[in-house]
Amino acid sequence: MPKTAVPILILWSLGGLAAGPVAAESLYKCEGPGAAISIQSDPCPAGTTQVWKRDATPEPGPSAEELAARAAIADAEARRAAEEARAAEQARLAEAERREQEARRQAAEATGERPPTKSACTQAHDFSDAVLAKEFLRLTETQQADLRAWVVAQCADVYRS
Repeated sequence: MPKTAVPILILWSLGGLAAGPVAAESLYKCEGPGAAISIQSDPCPAGTTQVWKRDATPEPGPSAEELAARAAIADAEARRAAEEARAAEQARLAEAERREQEARRQAAEATGERPPTKSACTQAHDFSDAVLAKEFLRLTETQQADLRAWVVAQCADVYRS
């Protein structure tokens, strides 16, 4: 066999392996007359030399339980990342609001103005509104009732006047 035929024979043999799954449990590399090399699923024929024999049994794929576990882990990781992103955005917005308030306070001090102060009742209402707007806190009915009672207590002096 001419030397140019050897690479063609090897490519043809490997191309046959890549075409589909190997049904055999072993692969054999055989070297024949004229340095012809083949890789095949059957033992080397007479007149050729076996160079090596390899186990070709495919590994089993993941079970349905393993796939479900992987999907659950990926889902949990996606939810965790989304929660972290949401928390980071809230922190960024809170920091921007704090800086804006600080800038307003400094501007008021620079002009000699005294910023108006809110009464305890107004502050309690503002706090209650802010807490109730945060759905992720998931306040129970009891917690909401306690919050309302606290606001009423803060405003008791205002209502008596």
